[in-house]
Amino acid sequence: MGRSGQRFIMLGVAVFSFAPASVQAAAFMVRENSAESLATAYAGNGSRADDVSTVFNNPAGMNDLSGTQWGVGGTLVGPSVHFSGNATLQGKPISQGPDTNAGQVALVPNAYGVFDLTDRLKAGIAITAPFGNALDYANDWPGRYDNLKTAALSVDINPNLSYRITDRISIAGGVSLQYFKLKLSTALAQFAIFGPGTPDGVYSLNVDNFAVGYNLGFLAEPFDGTRIGLTYRSGISHNLTGKLKFDSATLPGLGLSSAPARAKLDTPATIEGSITQQLAPAFSLSADVQLAQWHTFKEVSLVAPPNPTFTFPESYRDSWMYSVGGVYQWNDDWTLRAGTGFDESPVTDAYRDTGVPDAGRIMVGLGAGTKLSDGMSLDLGYAHYFSVAHATMDSSINAIDPISGIQLHGRYNNGIDYLAVSLRVAVP
Repeated sequence: MGRSGQRFIMLGVAVFSFAPASVQAAAFMVRENSAESLATAYAGNGSRADDVSTVFNNPAGMNDLSGTQWGVGGTLVGPSVHFSGNATLQGKPISQGPDTNAGQVALVPNAYGVFDLTDRLKAGIAITAPFGNALDYANDWPGRYDNLKTAALSVDINPNLSYRITDRISIAGGVSLQYFKLKLSTALAQFAIFGPGTPDGVYSLNVDNFAVGYNLGFLAEPFDGTRIGLTYRSGISHNLTGKLKFDSATLPGLGLSSAPARAKLDTPATIEGSITQQLAPAFSLSADVQLAQWHTFKEVSLVAPPNPTFTFPESYRDSWMYSVGGVYQWNDDWTLRAGTGFDESPVTDAYRDTGVPDAGRIMVGLGAGTKLSDGMSLDLGYAHYFSVAHATMDSSINAIDPISGIQLHGRYNNGIDYLAVSLRVAVP
């Protein structure tokens, strides 16, 4: 890799250093890593291999890209997260303010590079944010004793190698060097313990970690015009460390104090199958199926002696994503894309929490790409996700504050809009 590739990596890391936490796909997974894949609802991510985001989506597709290429882009996320309901203490409603949108507008950046090593061997690097979440509730919302703010940010640096075994089969593998940061804050209902008029305390958590995973890719073209891709991306265990802080309004009578903190969080492994069929010279159709093995995400335990251990039960289930999409080459300069799919949530009613008030969603995307010059192209993508159900808190064990006994009642009305742009340059 030459100096241009090294500068590209440094630039990508710098961009992510200032990137805000993002709003998630199913649970806190982020799939929005290029305008092309957003527009097709991720159909063909593992088999199309026609843009540089294949470095992350299926690195075996790097062998289908000619020469050195790099790409940068970002996805603007506009979430709508509205809660309708109240909270009660011993059956009586507590005070609350009006409903507000807890979703935070965010930018999810990405950067990619592909480089020739030999005629059959390619190197590539992807810098993405595969996990993230950002919610900021009003200080007087009814669930303030469950959550005030949640912010999760990941940065994944993923170098890969791809080898073409035959003219029709390529394999690949890579390493994920992943940084994960978690911040949250919650109010303490001191009035429920020390009597009416006692102000709320607030605790905040700030922890992070750096860990390593791996990924594998396979791409085959058994017949002319038919591509089949398989990918595996390992889960990563993050042993997060940092600080637990209680504000000055927290009364000593609670027996709580600021202290070093640690927590363990496991991200899921994913397995994906993908197929792309060229139906006409200018039109292709793709389908993808992905299994996210969320069953490893059982709970998050916050340990900060001398404080008691705070345990947040999650009990996620494995979830599936299905999508279909098409690409039409309108002319030499313009490409049109569209797709739809269903993204199942790993969150269940019994364990839903206000940090990830998730439900399954239908995805609809569309987009276009244009050739700016020889070797340079620009792509745009737009998508809207419709929640298939109102995410209820009424039957969740996480709706009850274990310190005060205050219980949250109600449900969410959620939706997300995405707008993505990608710029790709082929270096002579």
